[in-house]
Amino acid sequence: MQIKASAPGSMMLLGEFAVLHGKPALVCAVNKRISVTLTARPDTEIRIHSSLHGHYAAQLQDVYIEKPFHFVLGAIRHYRRYLKRGFDLQIETEFSDRVGLGSSAAVTAAVLAVLSAWLDMRITPLELVRRGRSVIRRIQGTGSGADIAASVYGGMIAYHPQPLKIEKFSVTHPVTALYAGFKTPTVEVIQRVHTHFSAFPRLYRHLCQGIGRCAAEGVRLVRREDWTGLGMLMNTQQGFMDALGVNTPLLHDMITELRGQEGIAGAKISGSGLGDCVIGWGELPDSYLYSGSAQYPGVRRIPVSMTPQGLYCEKI
Repeated sequence: MQIKASAPGSMMLLGEFAVLHGKPALVCAVNKRISVTLTARPDTEIRIHSSLHGHYAAQLQDVYIEKPFHFVLGAIRHYRRYLKRGFDLQIETEFSDRVGLGSSAAVTAAVLAVLSAWLDMRITPLELVRRGRSVIRRIQGTGSGADIAASVYGGMIAYHPQPLKIEKFSVTHPVTALYAGFKTPTVEVIQRVHTHFSAFPRLYRHLCQGIGRCAAEGVRLVRREDWTGLGMLMNTQQGFMDALGVNTPLLHDMITELRGQEGIAGAKISGSGLGDCVIGWGELPDSYLYSGSAQYPGVRRIPVSMTPQGLYCEKI
């Protein structure tokens, strides 16, 4: 028997950092997916085959968290006490984990989904998000769960971490993603920010409160479909990201250029910053090329769009 789950990647629209402290976030799923196919085995061996990371094999009782399969193995360990037999996992991805887009959340959600189906566990989407968030936090020590929620639900969602609540909107909007050519791991960025503000905890709280207000207002604007206002909010939140110290000269230039393009209502860092992606609220022509590409050849546009299709799981 084979079971397949597919989950989309995601991009943060509003709420970075603040969502780690209980504030809301606005996040969307994008049309780059990770698929996981489980094939049952007659023995107790676990085999993983990944189009990006190669192969892994271990006995069920010997599964430990190790890179590059740490999120996959974390999801397996989450269900280990229920597992009596081994299985093969075939992982196919439409995007590299080097460009972010919530790859760790997408693969975690997909692995949890195939295991839940194989074990005949009926869980709600909200419970799947809760379990995925638990796996991510166990592996990296922190994580809001917003990206997992987008991967599970699809579309554009309002994410409330405490208490956990998710609102999926029926509308989507064009977005533009530019990749800086490098990525600083999210946990490392968070640690840098916390170290930087260790002597100024009240200031850090005020910055997070400001970001949280941007996200809360953004949710209200989505309900009204006020897309111009949402673009302005993105620009506003970018000011808070600057204050947190997660901008770079290159990211600043990418954001400035996007804001000057016709069809883009706002632009900001998407995610934790210090590299990775910049998001523009709107769509650019296919012919667009970043003006600094000669100096920064790593900068490239990632062709993405919002997708209403979240995680799905099926027997094949």
